Amino acid sequence: MSHVLNVKSLSKSFDSNEIIGDVNFSISKGETLGLFGKSGSGKSTIGKCITGLEKPSSGNIIFKGKDISDRKNKDISALLPKIQMIFQHPETSLNPRMKGFESIAEPLRIHSNLKKIELSEKIYELVELVGLHAELLQRYPSQLSGGEIQRIVLARILSVKPEMIVADEPTSMLDVSVQAQILRLMQKIQGETGVSYLLVSHDIEVLRHVCHRIAYLENGMIARIEKVK
Repeated sequence: MSHVLNVKSLSKSFDSNEIIGDVNFSISKGETLGLFGKSGSGKSTIGKCITGLEKPSSGNIIFKGKDISDRKNKDISALLPKIQMIFQHPETSLNPRMKGFESIAEPLRIHSNLKKIELSEKIYELVELVGLHAELLQRYPSQLSGGEIQRIVLARILSVKPEMIVADEPTSMLDVSVQAQILRLMQKIQGETGVSYLLVSHDIEVLRHVCHRIAYLENGMIARIEKVK
């Protein structure tokens, strides 16, 4: 099985405080790797380094065979949209003044040459994929539930056909029943698209339920990786 992502000797310090040091793991195409650790262990920092929200202090992030650690490298610019992130607070990903339809349309306008009718068709195709009622597209984020917002976020992310999604505690702010729905939806999307996930969570039961392997983060390093299924 080919690796879509290789993280090698990754470290990140803020001032003189090392948050993570010598982190190593890989993720295969179509695989979900769980990243487990206590609050403040550096889980989110790893996710932010992979998605470019934080610059690593040292180490390499190899995506599809290319080192994307240096985001200023123009040779990798076309690859970067293929890595997306789902945040713990999904509402922070959406413009509060933008209705659901426009939130999904925005990246499509940037990354595709679809005409108006094709754009609309693509949006409704994505909405169907994430199991969202079409009428909710005419609502603002403040008029939607957490689960509905997370589905719009997923549709927006999927519009750029990502190959790697970093999901940082994507269900921790949702009701238990909605958590299960979103996790099942993510598994369904993976089955249909072959996308890979790095699923960050402090809930080991969630990770055991949906992940193929789990990496345990202790003292800023990966202590061990166990196979789940």
